[in-house]
Amino acid sequence: MSSIPHLSDEFFRIARERYSDDAFWLGEDEAAVRRQFSTANDYFRTGRAWAETAEGCRLAGFFNPEQRINDEAVAYFGFWENSGDTDAVLNAQRDLFARFERWAAEQGAERIYGPINFNTYGPYRLRLADEQGGMPGPVFAGEPYNPLSYGEQLQTLGYDIHYRYYTRINNNLPALAQQMEKPLAQALQQLQGEFIVSRLDGDTWMNNLPELYPLIDRMFRQNFAYSPISEAQFAAACGEPFARKLCPQSSVLVRHKSGAIAGFFLCYPDYSPLQVAGSLMKAADIRYDQHAALLPEPRLALAKTGAIHPDYRQAGLFTLMSMQLTCWAAPHYQRVAAALVREDNPSLRYAHNGEEVRVYGLFTKKLARAAAQEG
Repeated sequence: MSSIPHLSDEFFRIARERYSDDAFWLGEDEAAVRRQFSTANDYFRTGRAWAETAEGCRLAGFFNPEQRINDEAVAYFGFWENSGDTDAVLNAQRDLFARFERWAAEQGAERIYGPINFNTYGPYRLRLADEQGGMPGPVFAGEPYNPLSYGEQLQTLGYDIHYRYYTRINNNLPALAQQMEKPLAQALQQLQGEFIVSRLDGDTWMNNLPELYPLIDRMFRQNFAYSPISEAQFAAACGEPFARKLCPQSSVLVRHKSGAIAGFFLCYPDYSPLQVAGSLMKAADIRYDQHAALLPEPRLALAKTGAIHPDYRQAGLFTLMSMQLTCWAAPHYQRVAAALVREDNPSLRYAHNGEEVRVYGLFTKKLARAAAQEG
């Protein structure tokens, strides 16, 4: 049996039907998803996938025998959607998840996590009700987006929240940057001569891609559910289409005086106004140099990925980069988001002043066979 499932046309129709009247859905790039489920994806050198549809619902599963979390063999579910919350669809969905769980157990998995599309380099997590109890407004690019009922449906299927994640949005970036100016100047003075802080643009990112590949593995290997990927996978996920979206005005690069990369903090404009229903521009086609100027105000800066080399984690670089990003972004954006930060991440403290708080969950379930063996 092939480790690469064929995706039917129905697989994509289900998502289109679910969001047919949703003005905020950013669409799905069918061609890009099909490429992921093909021999062009290095994931399938060691990983296996499963995908099926049932009455009005779809689901994919992933298993890499080299991936273990907390000393357990794990499988992921992802690309999950259903066309509506009717009894017929929910019954079919229950059976679909049961088939996936049997497949996962047959592969040797002891526990399931999700939603995760292939691995955590791709989209993962589920959006939950925000702190005001709803899920209003447009989604930003790269943010999980789903009906609020999905969280309850997972719990009905025996899944529990393993981690929560938060996005905190500050709606007055100029005022926030003004608060940062003095402590930033002090921090830069303290580190002068030891580290060099500069803006990071797409060309710089691409020119340093060979150095960044092993470095990012070192930076993130302790993150939950992290799995190493090949250099080809890294180039596909974080190469030219990724780099050309970067905001060159506010993204931050820090080098040690030796020349080694010590840390970076990536910032993007929220391109979602160009992708919503009616236009549905593909994410792969977006470029900062062509599209940032088209964004309407108030513009949102997404501070999404910050990382420090393990050798320099006691130098205060994350706080420094956060302040520098804020001050560099202020002339170009009116709002800023500290995006998708895990609940136990110390950097969440930096974003405590966001007026809008969005909440997400990563779910887990112990497979029955493994649970029975433990009992």
